[in-house]
Amino acid sequence: MIRRVPRIVFHVGGPDFHPVADQARAIALWLGSEYQCELHDGVDAFDHLDGCDLLVLMGLHWTGMAPLSYRPMETRHRAAFERYVASGRPLVAHHGAVASYDDWPRFGQLVGVAWVWGTTSHSPIGTHTVRVRPTNHPVISGIGDFDIVDELYYDLRIANDLTMQVHAEAEWNGRAHPMVITAEGGRARGAGKMVYLANGHDLRAFEAPAMRMFWVNAVRWVL
Repeated sequence: MIRRVPRIVFHVGGPDFHPVADQARAIALWLGSEYQCELHDGVDAFDHLDGCDLLVLMGLHWTGMAPLSYRPMETRHRAAFERYVASGRPLVAHHGAVASYDDWPRFGQLVGVAWVWGTTSHSPIGTHTVRVRPTNHPVISGIGDFDIVDELYYDLRIANDLTMQVHAEAEWNGRAHPMVITAEGGRARGAGKMVYLANGHDLRAFEAPAMRMFWVNAVRWVL
């Protein structure tokens, strides 16, 4: 019997300061031939969810992205994303993707984590220490504390009905902020697993060996 290869759709695109297409290609190499990976810019990703086993949100697309052209989610894109989450299929969100589609608040609710313009912010880019918590979850298997060149997001909004577990955190301004979050359910009736990986501003962050392990672990866990 021929084993079916899981199909992963990567939502990419947005400003160059987040080189998410290059990051997605690196992730596809890390995952190897066990998975079929495809990249789609912005809302185009939501036109390719039929037969998709995992949606990975990486691109940053929001109303204030001038001089780039913003393409909002049309009715069909919103409906496709709603169906996808309600189907129980998994979701992995990365770094700035949680700030996307700010003209449709339901997007952040369905993801489970959202950047709130005027409230959420980030530290300067620099070398930060990420501390892994002893949760014994598969997403942190084989990973210990590590340093990373990155910016740290803080004061993100967590969906009210999301029971999340924090597996790694980093300190900024005297507070510990979640860097790796997992959850199951919430967000919508029938929703399945989700992972939010907050680290990864640019390719320097992907030089940390732990990043490869996080991504491989996360994909294996949700699938």
